[in-house]
Amino acid sequence: MPSPWRPTRATGRWRFLADASAALDTSIDYEETLANTVRLAVPEVADYCVVVLVNEDGTTRFADSAHRNPGKHALLERLREYVPPIASPDHPVSRALRTGRPQLVTDVGAQLLKWWDGRRLSIVRALAPVSSIAVPMTARGRTFGAILFAVTTESGRRYGSRDLELATDVGRRAAFAIDHALLYRAAERAARARDELMAVVAHDLKNPLNTIQLALRVLLDGDRPGDAARREMERHALGAVQRAADRMYRLIHDLLEVSSADAGRLWIQTAPVDPEELLREALDAHCSIAAAKGITMEATAEGSLPNVLADRERIAQVFSNLIGNALKFTPDGGRVSVRGRHASPVVRFVVEDTGSGIAPDDQAHVFDRFWQAKKARMGTGLGLSIAKAIVEGHGGTIGVESAPGRGSRFQFSLPIADEASAYAQPGAPGLSEAHHLVSLCR
Repeated sequence: MPSPWRPTRATGRWRFLADASAALDTSIDYEETLANTVRLAVPEVADYCVVVLVNEDGTTRFADSAHRNPGKHALLERLREYVPPIASPDHPVSRALRTGRPQLVTDVGAQLLKWWDGRRLSIVRALAPVSSIAVPMTARGRTFGAILFAVTTESGRRYGSRDLELATDVGRRAAFAIDHALLYRAAERAARARDELMAVVAHDLKNPLNTIQLALRVLLDGDRPGDAARREMERHALGAVQRAADRMYRLIHDLLEVSSADAGRLWIQTAPVDPEELLREALDAHCSIAAAKGITMEATAEGSLPNVLADRERIAQVFSNLIGNALKFTPDGGRVSVRGRHASPVVRFVVEDTGSGIAPDDQAHVFDRFWQAKKARMGTGLGLSIAKAIVEGHGGTIGVESAPGRGSRFQFSLPIADEASAYAQPGAPGLSEAHHLVSLCR
């Protein structure tokens, strides 16, 4: 004779599935919809329910839970304190995440000692689970997390194959809801990036176009002074046109570089290069600008530097962006230094200035595309983003240290071309002790 709760349970099963499907379709905030689903599951198909999500770095976190008994729910929530929430690789949630397959356990009590230890074991024992189902949330080949359904001694239920089918269906629908929400967020970010791009292009192309228009009016004006004065005005106007055209070219070039980096088509062809040559060329390219501002520039090497694997032209771009920024924000009479240092298995390059510095809140954004510090609208805001893409394309890293009023220190690394050349010859001075001047702007 069937137990009295069976008919109610059958009705509740399908009502739960319908309500859960509706809840998962109502919002792009997938954590909110998962929380609603968990609450719908209890007590219709579970005495308690837990959602575990996978973070971007592959770690897991306790996302939400519900229990039919409010007092027991507080106990269940104490598992949230543990990181990771599920430590044992044998636990059904761990297996569901690892294999991508649902896990039905008809007798949980016999497994508790295998799954839990210490304080967590006492918490789970107090929850008194009898049977459980762990289902992965997987869509398009990606597992977003898992849902654990459990019944306890309070209800006297025990899961079977029909319950497994229902739970698997819920996990699949939840995964689709998460996937759709993430796709929607990605589409929103893409739309915002497009709007930012259009704003930058409109702003940065408008100014040079205005300059060209004004210069052309001067050139086309019929009422002009005599020959010498006219020629001087024409030279000035043509110079303005040239500078405006250069600005437009740089903007278009930077946009194409960013587009290539996004598509994974940023062409980098490396070869062994002497880092002192990179330092010398970088400094020589900016000496005239530094001299015009009365800024002292020098390049030094800490010890004998081994060759690095680098695309010479691309690394010249990196130095150009870093040194160009340093010169922009360093006042007349300031100093910009460029250094190279061996830090096996890389050579680390530093561009340091005595400029205005960067506020702590801004430092996390300096490599974001189109980002520029407040009241510092100079250029496209793409240079540092491109520099980051180039350095990372070489297998290196790039970062910044700064303090307002105390200058900035940008550094990036390039891999050593031949590790055997990374060590000083016997009798040579220590790498950290020997410093020598590579180039100096006079």
